[in-house]
Amino acid sequence: MKIIKNLTLVFALSLSIASFAQRPKIAFGKSTMDASKTILENLSKSKEYSSFDKTIKSAEYIQYLSEGQEFTILAPTNEAFAKENAVFQEMNDPKNILKAKDFVAYHIIQGKWYISDFGKLIRDGKGKGEIKTVDGDVLVITWENSTFYFTDKNGRNAKLILSDAIQSNGILHGIDNIFSAK
Repeated sequence: MKIIKNLTLVFALSLSIASFAQRPKIAFGKSTMDASKTILENLSKSKEYSSFDKTIKSAEYIQYLSEGQEFTILAPTNEAFAKENAVFQEMNDPKNILKAKDFVAYHIIQGKWYISDFGKLIRDGKGKGEIKTVDGDVLVITWENSTFYFTDKNGRNAKLILSDAIQSNGILHGIDNIFSAK
C-alpha cells in the first residue's frame, strides 16, 4: 500500500513538473502568444499586429523594449493601420524616425497595467481615469457600454478589443485605432 501511495505521489509530482515546464500559450485574437516570450517576440509572429511590430522596429524601439523593464503596450491592429495608411507609411519612412519614436511611445505605458488596473483608475477618477505614456502624454480612459476607451490629447478614441495578454516583460492589449503622433 505504501508503495502505491509513493508511486502515486511521484506520478502526480511528475505531472506537475511537466505541466509547469510547458510554455503557457495565450489566445490573442487569431494569434497564439507564448507568455514566456517578450512582447516583441510575440508581436513579430502575430498576423493581426504585424504593422505595429514593423513600426516599433522602424522607430528603433527594439532595444528600449528589451532592457529588462516591464511595459504595457496598447497595440493597434493591422486594420487600424489600414484605415490610416498614410500614417503607417510616414511612420515607417526612415527619414521620419523621430515622429515614429513619438508615435510608438504614445502606445507604451511603463509597468504592468491589467484591465482591472484601468478599471480602478476610472473608479477612483469618478468615471474617467488618466494614464501617462512613456513619452509623457496622457491618455484618458473611460468605460462606456461595457467597453474601455482610450482617448489621446487630440480626441482620437481607441476601443480596447483584447486585453491582458501576459508577456515575459509586460502586458499586451489590443486596440482598434491608432493614437496621434505629436
